[in-house]
Amino acid sequence: MTLSSPLLPGGAVLLAAALTYLSGRLLAQKKWLADSPVARSSHQTPTPRTGGAAIMIGLSAGALLLAAGDPALLKFAALAFAAFGLGFADDVRPLPAFLKLIGQVAVAAAFVLLFGAVDSAPVPFLGDVALGPAAPVLTVFWIVAFMNAYNFMDGANGLAATAAIFALSALAVAAAGAGASAWGALSVVAASALFGFLPHNFPEARLFMGDGGSQLIGFIIAALAALAASGAAPVSPLFAPTVFMPFLFDVAFTLAHRLGRRRNIATAHNEHLYQLLIRLGASHARVTALYLGLVAVSTVAAIFASALPAPLAFAAPAGLFLAFLVPALLLFRKASAAGLFSAPAPNAARRADLLPKAAE
Repeated sequence: MTLSSPLLPGGAVLLAAALTYLSGRLLAQKKWLADSPVARSSHQTPTPRTGGAAIMIGLSAGALLLAAGDPALLKFAALAFAAFGLGFADDVRPLPAFLKLIGQVAVAAAFVLLFGAVDSAPVPFLGDVALGPAAPVLTVFWIVAFMNAYNFMDGANGLAATAAIFALSALAVAAAGAGASAWGALSVVAASALFGFLPHNFPEARLFMGDGGSQLIGFIIAALAALAASGAAPVSPLFAPTVFMPFLFDVAFTLAHRLGRRRNIATAHNEHLYQLLIRLGASHARVTALYLGLVAVSTVAAIFASALPAPLAFAAPAGLFLAFLVPALLLFRKASAAGLFSAPAPNAARRADLLPKAAE
């Protein structure tokens, strides 16, 4: 994908942010699809979950201005819209988990068919290894896994949006440095759309991005990371996972903990690390600031790791994972002592019905 004019990125960034903000303001006032607090919720008042529509409007306008008529961009935009549509349908009427998974796999498989797969990846002590026939399957798995991980982490005011803004900006710089400036510009446009959404979601949430927004942004980050990793001067496939290690660790650690307690990992819950922090008394703002700081540290680690020889590239994500392990164990011990794994959340008495999505 090439930029038709060097002036377009700036205009696309401003347009995406402005349209997202204005659309979000209107949707917040309309109160359509208000998400009422449930037992596992982190919010206290009904809040519209239509922010994904505002992000989609701003992002679409900015992306189309960025490279009007470019076939690659139009294909990417179509897939992004499909990811948004899948999530938004779940916002309107909750979809069965299996049906939603099929939709995610379909979007990811379509991406691989249109743009190709990441054909190599670093392996500890071996260096870059060709993935061969497994490349399409692993690329689909990465996209689907990240879409779900990002959705799980969309549960505190500003948490998912601020981390994505930071990570997309880092990915844009990495992509531009690797010669993929056009995809880097699209990363900045996506970040600017989230920047326009953020005032409606942080520090006080008047609007949630909902599944529509989390599926959209999750797909965009995962797909752009795959594109950057398969370019002429590819960014390491480990760059994006390392940047988002705080999110991926939270999801993996929580699921492992639930499996260890023989809980159904497909059932909605409020036991993620960030949710436990909130239930133990931390404010949304403090939790969001904590995770943003961790993402910043992870980004620095990802940048340093990119300069390491391929056989040692796993040192950064592995080191971060181990560094997060002890604090996570201490937090789970404190939460267990407080009875958070057996007692319902504070909102339970008000409404005990559970919806099949992560807390917001």
